[in-house]
Amino acid sequence: MQHSVRVLLIAALAVLAPRMAHAEWQVKPFGGITFGGSTTFVDFDQQAGKPKLNLGISSVWLGEVLGVEGDVATTAGYFSGDSRSLKTLVLRSHVATVSGNAVIAMPRRISQYGLRPYAVAGVGMMHVGIDDNLEALPFSNWLAAWDIGGGATGFLGDFVGINWDVRLFRTLRAEQEVTGRSVGPERLSFWRATMGFTFRL
Repeated sequence: MQHSVRVLLIAALAVLAPRMAHAEWQVKPFGGITFGGSTTFVDFDQQAGKPKLNLGISSVWLGEVLGVEGDVATTAGYFSGDSRSLKTLVLRSHVATVSGNAVIAMPRRISQYGLRPYAVAGVGMMHVGIDDNLEALPFSNWLAAWDIGGGATGFLGDFVGINWDVRLFRTLRAEQEVTGRSVGPERLSFWRATMGFTFRL
């Protein structure tokens, strides 16, 4: 029995070892914009659909084709207008996302040293924070969300490259509305377009 188990373990390692050897860690700091947003939250300054600066970082374990990714990003002032305007009602706001994604990439043996396209999809959480000038309806909450998108990575050398990425983020369906803060169940969705560096570890 022990001999059979040993043989199976050796066979499994023989199959997995080449795949593990070709797997790599990638760290991707990025910057970009969010745009095309829609929401049921009361948007006092009418800012939810306008382009806003987005910053974040992702970490990817990627094999020949399949991989997994953790992604964290934040958009400051998502619901805020011009702070210099007397008409601005939202003092501070932000939207942050934390997601875990599955990755499907073009096989490295095909892309070689050119651009390597990939697709991602996953689930996570979205944090929405809003503070209005009158402090009448402050809001801070984590919402379940999903994302889907894709991009491409091109390496300039063995360890440093450039990455382009576009994704759609959307909260999952909420069962209840936030009294005075949302019109119907709380929902938020937006697109994110980013560019950044990729470091191969």
